Amino acid sequence: MKTQFLIFTFFCISISYAQSNCSPYYPSKIGTKIKMHHFNNKNKLVSETNYKVVDVNSSEKESKIVIAMEVEDAKKKKNITQSKFTIICKEGITFIDPETIISPQLYKQYQNMDYSIKGEGIDIPNSLVVGQQLKDGQVSMSIDAGVMSIEMTVDLKNREVQSRETITTSAGSFDCFLITYTNETTMSMGMKQTFLVKQWISKNVGLVQQETTKPNGKLLSKSILATFQ
Repeated sequence: MKTQFLIFTFFCISISYAQSNCSPYYPSKIGTKIKMHHFNNKNKLVSETNYKVVDVNSSEKESKIVIAMEVEDAKKKKNITQSKFTIICKEGITFIDPETIISPQLYKQYQNMDYSIKGEGIDIPNSLVVGQQLKDGQVSMSIDAGVMSIEMTVDLKNREVQSRETITTSAGSFDCFLITYTNETTMSMGMKQTFLVKQWISKNVGLVQQETTKPNGKLLSKSILATFQ
């Protein structure tokens, strides 16, 4: 079975009270909406993800932000999956639910099967500087394929803030930090794959662009910020 376990991480705006707890690359204003477009290795639009902040609970010690997510097939305009996840911010670190970093391509591949997701997810400090090393992350996915069970474990390694660059999309031009990491995916059948990931994130905007490639540099997928409201 050929499986590309591509990781997609959601970064967005953080404002109001939650600024004291959350990274400025996450949402905390109820009603904030973000649309991401996802392209395959031939630069064809294959799916889109819509995010909306639906609830925020803050205290002096921590903030909890609930975000609704819907993934849609770009061609059929059909819902692939929808869910809600929680971002927790405390002690200067923002922690992301493991479910948020599963790629839309993977949801589409297993949309008619039962699955469960668990793991450490990833976290990010409230401030970033070029050269900064970030903590590794991990997420696991169990899939009931009927005649067999599929187990996947993804390790996100060597996370580092590489540079600052300007990225332009249909939503505008943005001053971004470039974060890179290695995605090592191990499956129960013994198959192991390695991908390289680049993420451009902008303060007060969030994820602007993401690229996933093979170790030889061949593009596998790209995600681009389409709208931010």
